[in-house]
Amino acid sequence: MTFFAKEVLNKNYTIVNSILKATNDRPEIKIDWRIYTKDPDQPLIRDLIIEGLSLARTQKEEFASVLNSNDGDIRALFKILEEFSNK
Repeated sequence: MTFFAKEVLNKNYTIVNSILKATNDRPEIKIDWRIYTKDPDQPLIRDLIIEGLSLARTQKEEFASVLNSNDGDIRALFKILEEFSNK
């Protein structure tokens, strides 16, 4: 993986741009890392944006879909998350 740029969004967030180099089995993949940098001694990865698709946003949309399908019942979401973590 090659890291090629860093963009400070504000005092709390930095985006680090990277490229996963292509191989014979896969194409080059652009990955942006959204890093929470409020505490510089303990940076936290908050999101991965792969080829422009935010994993955090995708997860949020999946959770919203489960809630919408179950009349907003948070227990349905908890059940699905528990089933997933037990696999």
